[in-house]
Amino acid sequence: MHAFRPLTEPPGPSRPVLADRRPLPAALVLDGVRPASPQRLWFALDLVVVLLAAAAGAGLAVLLELPLASLAAAFGVVALVVTALDLLRTGRTPGHRVLGQRSVDEATGLPATPARLARTRTVDLRRGRDPVRVVPHGTDGLPQLGEQWQMSASRALDAPIVLTLDNGMAYSLVGPTVIGRNPALVEPGTRLLQIPDLSRTMSKSHALLEPQGGVLWVTDLGSMNGTAVVEDGGPREPLEPHVRTVVRTGATIELGDRVATVGSPVRQPPTTTAADPGPREG
Repeated sequence: MHAFRPLTEPPGPSRPVLADRRPLPAALVLDGVRPASPQRLWFALDLVVVLLAAAAGAGLAVLLELPLASLAAAFGVVALVVTALDLLRTGRTPGHRVLGQRSVDEATGLPATPARLARTRTVDLRRGRDPVRVVPHGTDGLPQLGEQWQMSASRALDAPIVLTLDNGMAYSLVGPTVIGRNPALVEPGTRLLQIPDLSRTMSKSHALLEPQGGVLWVTDLGSMNGTAVVEDGGPREPLEPHVRTVVRTGATIELGDRVATVGSPVRQPPTTTAADPGPREG
């Protein structure tokens, strides 16, 4: 069933909620990853790149009759800064790309922050899985993977709908939520769910997710790579932009290259049952 619902409210600022991997066990995040050997060969190649940039600056200084040392140092510093920013943003530098490697935080499998650069692991992308691009084989066993995961997942147990991302992070959908790389408000009162996506196949404001009556309504917000839904045992159905579509529990939502599963939390039988006040207007 489809129902057209135009989104006319202008985007507005709000504080996004970052879904990261810190609550997940490192064994899950790095499953199937192959360590690179040797670990720091990429660093030597990057030093060569910096030296070549400095040499290019020196050559240009000779041609233009400029101060040799100053121009060589400037070129070298620029190459060093660009390489460092690339490492922090993607976990890869020119040396990594030549060797087919990536350096990631050993606790999260994502590019490390400056404070965590000393605790990185370089992985071989040609022989093993890329830890940044998690493709789950199933999520049934995730709550049993450790006490730390159980504690983080317990935050979702009171929600009628739980969205499990392809990095294993469970997010409680307790109201209208805009999901994307850097989402912005499309309606007053919506929540924002920011998802790291180095592949950039997910748009900044990719889709609007609205839990209601035990099902999830999904609206693609005109994303670049589209949104698709796969019901249990059914075909893949791309969604039309700005068309509100119902998605039942157990279905899979494709947001660019990112994947999320719609599910209901497992609850313990309550000792008392509160009266359901029903939906309220306003």
